[in-house]
Amino acid sequence: MEGYFSITEEVSVLEDVEDPVLIVRITKGLADRKRLPLAHVISVLDEVRQMISDVGREIQKQKGVPAPSGDFGLELLASGSGVMFRPGSVQAQIAITQHVQTGIMAAQQVVRTVELLETSDLPAIGPDKPIDPRIVRRLNRIARIQRSDKTELHLAVKRPGFEKPLAARFGDAGMAAARALQAPMFRMEEMTIYGKLFELADHDPAGEEETKGFWGQLCRDNGEIWRIQFKPDDLATVTPLFRKQVVITGTAVYYRVASPKIIVRDISPEHDRDYEAAFDNLFGCDKALYNADFQTLLRRMRGDE
Repeated sequence: MEGYFSITEEVSVLEDVEDPVLIVRITKGLADRKRLPLAHVISVLDEVRQMISDVGREIQKQKGVPAPSGDFGLELLASGSGVMFRPGSVQAQIAITQHVQTGIMAAQQVVRTVELLETSDLPAIGPDKPIDPRIVRRLNRIARIQRSDKTELHLAVKRPGFEKPLAARFGDAGMAAARALQAPMFRMEEMTIYGKLFELADHDPAGEEETKGFWGQLCRDNGEIWRIQFKPDDLATVTPLFRKQVVITGTAVYYRVASPKIIVRDISPEHDRDYEAAFDNLFGCDKALYNADFQTLLRRMRGDE
């Protein structure tokens, strides 16, 4: 298929390699002149490395590994001539040398996600086609480099003993899908949420947005995690509330794959809740319906009468 690189070009290099190999190839655009900005190449390779590490760490957690590291001993392999550039492309071969089976699973999940973004209609992505937001986030960073250099990313996982590699291309369609997945779906003004403020940082915890001010994370009572966007002058108010229960009012923004965020208008400590007073207040609205006092209802609920 046009646009995909042939794995047969690598057979002479891979014959002596017993480890599975992830092949990263950058084509078109500036690569056609047989040179690319060094910082861009390093950034693309590092984003690929971190995608595998992020996904692999989650797989290790699911397998019950006590201290998941996401370290798969990734090693950059040299070709026979030691040159990474070929006509029209720059190519890196990365061997997976530790925790190999999990490393292969992580690399394959990254490649399959790229393939899904490149070939699927965005509305079709749902529970049956889950997309890891960490992969999407890092692909969007790669996409910024690709748009600048007019390049295209190709990924393939080659395993010893398997003739056909798992391969995918991250082109215009994939970049558009990745960008759409991180775009806001809708906003809700004047929303109030409650929870524990457990992280403060000078950057977006999800690494998705660069804005003035600072960020935090809030864990709601149901376990849902929200990103909190503060204004620069909120610092004096927010710092004493770190690791405390708070109530926040502001503009909520929801995304397809990223966690929701709220742009803070007001934040204050959450007062202790008096559940009995709240129940008494609500119970008072329908006293005739219950035909009993509060203590009687509690005894009935506990099975004491």
